Amino acid sequence: MQLLTGMYTAKVDEKGRLSLPSRLRTALSSSQVVVLPGLDGNHLMLMTPDYFENQFCTQILSSPLALMDKEKRKLVRKIISPAVYLDIDSAGRINVPQRSREAASINVKDEALLVGTGYAVEVWNPAVFDEEEDSAEDSVSDLAQRIYEEEKN
Repeated sequence: MQLLTGMYTAKVDEKGRLSLPSRLRTALSSSQVVVLPGLDGNHLMLMTPDYFENQFCTQILSSPLALMDKEKRKLVRKIISPAVYLDIDSAGRINVPQRSREAASINVKDEALLVGTGYAVEVWNPAVFDEEEDSAEDSVSDLAQRIYEEEKN
């Protein structure tokens, strides 16, 4: 799978279907995606089933006793349990469930912002994304430096 990059706008039609830009469809190279709540709670994430099952979930459920840990069970209920497998139709659309759209403030007949983040695509209400970006106090340099320092230790 190619890295999922770029920022795109797409209209959500009256049936809740979101059209995936051709560049993202090609990069996904899959006939399905998994939609799940975004880690920040105010958007959605799209992943290939392969990445979701073999990378993302594996990290959360990293040991046979993972479900014995209270915090991991909460994370599973908040992230993995609501995940839905969606087929990409012949027109390159996915039918995003109403519950998922509502959780991310994505309305039918409105635009959604799709943001490629490497191995996932975030789906945002553009106004919520703009608010999130405007409230970010850190520069890219500050974030990179902090992450570098944490990984170095």
